[in-house]
Amino acid sequence: MHGPPEVPNDFWDHPAIVAACTDRDMGALISAYRHHPRHLSRVTQDRMAAWLGISQAQLSRYESGENQIDRLDRLRHFALVLGVPGERLWFDRVVIPAQVGSPDTGPPDVLAAPWEATSIARSVEETARSDLAISRRAALTGAAAVTVGSALVEPLQRWLHPLQNLSKWSSHSAISEEELFALQRVADGLRGWGGRGGYGLARKAVLGQLDELAERLGRAPSGPTTERAFFIGAELSKVAASMSFDAGLHNAAQRYYVLAVRMAKAGHNDGFAALCLAAMARQMFDLGRPEDGLELVQLGQYGTRRTGTPTLKALLLTREAWAYASMGKTREFHQAVGMAQDSFAQRDADNEPRYLHSFDEAELEGVIGARCRDLAMHDPSQAVFAEQHIRRALALRDPSKVRNRAFDVIGLARTKMVAGDPEAACGLINEVLPTAAKLSSGRVLRKLEDFAKEAARHRHIPAVQDTRDAIRAIRTA
Repeated sequence: MHGPPEVPNDFWDHPAIVAACTDRDMGALISAYRHHPRHLSRVTQDRMAAWLGISQAQLSRYESGENQIDRLDRLRHFALVLGVPGERLWFDRVVIPAQVGSPDTGPPDVLAAPWEATSIARSVEETARSDLAISRRAALTGAAAVTVGSALVEPLQRWLHPLQNLSKWSSHSAISEEELFALQRVADGLRGWGGRGGYGLARKAVLGQLDELAERLGRAPSGPTTERAFFIGAELSKVAASMSFDAGLHNAAQRYYVLAVRMAKAGHNDGFAALCLAAMARQMFDLGRPEDGLELVQLGQYGTRRTGTPTLKALLLTREAWAYASMGKTREFHQAVGMAQDSFAQRDADNEPRYLHSFDEAELEGVIGARCRDLAMHDPSQAVFAEQHIRRALALRDPSKVRNRAFDVIGLARTKMVAGDPEAACGLINEVLPTAAKLSSGRVLRKLEDFAKEAARHRHIPAVQDTRDAIRAIRTA
């Protein structure tokens, strides 16, 4: 009930499984696994979907071939869950180790750790050191093995309760104002890397600083500077999560989002904790789990119902609308968008916290436009609203926000595709491809891949096929 059973080695020699691997078809492999005659009881689509962390409807589309599984993180995740031996993998010739992410050899379970400051600091230190020691290949292997459902949401409900009193925490020296200033200056410098995408040295620098800060927090007594240092740690954790998310390392991203929530709680900053919950919700939307994302958003909304600023409330409402768009709930979507716009209109930018300054009018319009486009996949009449909002975002967007502008243009192109204008859509993509090629952003590439899939039904049009080939060239460069 809780996961695939152990199977003998010759299980993988069944002709249907061999054929699926030969055809490089993960959907067919999953279907062959479910129908294997060696199972003692029937493996239903509902059960398999629960094992894989997706919906039954998604699984059905994968098995029927309606949706192809071609994202590397998903292929690796599904192979890891099912225990497919390395010699059967066509996308990665390295055997997926079953112990990746296990308590004995992988990062600690950040969801199970106690909600008190000493445990939070220790959990951050252990996680950062573990990830610094793991090779990139090992990290990518478990990239999509995320926690979902009640196993994710229920532990996070603890953030609504006060932390244990820290008055007798440590007798070591307190963090000084000079230390705090230096930490904040380093964090500010590293935060600028979070939007550039990529892996490598930038992410290692963030994790290294996070490790050092957690070690210092483990020896500091309670006090205002310690609380502020925890908040700086929360900012660094969120940067690490964003970098991991961009690189497709969903498991690592989830760990650091959880740690950011916990450190923000220790830093007495519920607003930032809610912002991190909103980021976790966005990850769930990206993974096709809108119900989980909605629960995370609502958890953030409840925790800040009395203290949230107008900008924070507007941001959380756009994430709520995101969930409704993914589910095709038009009425609920527009209701949430209207409330977000009303809340944003009440904001006083000078009195909003620094971490919300990036959620300006351009970002509000861009998010609403992109979500209208999502809704248009269920209700094509929404495409006109998507184009209006995205064009407004592009007019307002700071030219220095190169990656955000790329998202806007790709979103506008996908809107044109939904509206039945593939030539115009390809024209927009061709405009943004040079920028995308220079950006080391996994998320931008994944959005381009989404466009290529949506354009497949028009591949008989020369301009569409040329654009799909250009996207493929960037992916393989």
